[in-house]
Amino acid sequence: MITFNTGRNYTEHGQRIAAQRVESGAVVMIDIDRGIDYLLPISTEFTQRGVMSAYDHNRVIYPSDVGLSYEDYYAILKTLRAAAGAVTSV
Repeated sequence: MITFNTGRNYTEHGQRIAAQRVESGAVVMIDIDRGIDYLLPISTEFTQRGVMSAYDHNRVIYPSDVGLSYEDYYAILKTLRAAAGAVTSV
């Protein structure tokens, strides 16, 4: 899992992100300040820069595209939401 703050001024907390690569190789990410979550393709580089590039270019897929159930997807988001909430300002 990676967590970071982009420093973009969407809220008083900035823009807090958490991401996790799942078994299929896809990346689940959450932006808690904008209330957005994405599943990013297997080709996403698992770094802050890679996650943000895929996010900024709206490269999204669906859980069913990689054999991930929505139940599992939402469980991962719950964990990521807690992790992103612990990220401090830049």
